[in-house]
Amino acid sequence: MYIILAVLIGVAIVVATILNGKLSQKIGVVNDVMINYFMASIVSILLCFITREHMLSIEILIATPVYYFLGGFIGLGTIFLLNITVPKIPAVYIVIVPFIGQILTSAVIDYFYLDIFSKGKIIGGCLFLVGLLYNARVDKKYKEDMA
Repeated sequence: MYIILAVLIGVAIVVATILNGKLSQKIGVVNDVMINYFMASIVSILLCFITREHMLSIEILIATPVYYFLGGFIGLGTIFLLNITVPKIPAVYIVIVPFIGQILTSAVIDYFYLDIFSKGKIIGGCLFLVGLLYNARVDKKYKEDMA
């Protein structure tokens, strides 16, 4: 069940990223980010009203470390950068490049927060990177041959 949900999340991320990139081409990057977060705020507020037992309290907000709220700023920056990048590179790279960053970042986080060093994540991330570089070279050669 959770595997299926994870696959659906992956599909949703790719579709949302491409749609946001296309929208940013029409209305501008900053306007797209503002609309994106405005829509997310509306949906979040609706979800709060629908699931009343999960409403956020002031006590929980105050007790939460401030740095936990950086996720919103990081998300905003991510959408901003993706909106700039999406129109310029193929969709497969939009998926693979952030994935490589996620693998390597998760390995660093695991090391510093859980004291776990994952050779597998490092090797896997590097293999993805090598494959991506090889594919980019093949794509470039193919374009040159077609010209």
